Amino acid sequence: MYINRLIDNDLELWSKESKHKPILLRGARQVGKSTSVRKLAEQFEFFVEVNFEKKKAAHSLFQSDLEPKTICEELSVMYNTPIIAGKTLVFFDEIQTCLPAISSLRFFYEDYPELHLIAAGSLLEFALEELPSFGVGRIRSMFIRCMQ
Repeated sequence: MYINRLIDNDLELWSKESKHKPILLRGARQVGKSTSVRKLAEQFEFFVEVNFEKKKAAHSLFQSDLEPKTICEELSVMYNTPIIAGKTLVFFDEIQTCLPAISSLRFFYEDYPELHLIAAGSLLEFALEELPSFGVGRIRSMFIRCMQ
């Protein structure tokens, strides 16, 4: 059973925009970040969920160039799911375990803003401290709290 959260409205409004910043969904463990994204995914034809803790092979896609369309082509093959702007929701879960993936978010906004991309992680504050720069103005942060 899914319990609606306040964040659901914000995510739905974001999904209706024609061009949008990638979302960095922040919050403590077990507050519903992933569940809220999966609920939003029901509105899309395709859904690609990359869990960086579970799928270590996904880290390799972010080790050289951070070209969004190339990354999407490789993810499409890895997950056997088409990634089509406007039809696919891409979800980078536990992104704090792959720092280059966090860095790539700004390039998704610059080079592929029509793609729906959400990233989430519960230990992001520590990961962000390790990055020399972050995509200020190119990434939309949303915070979720328990039952928000």
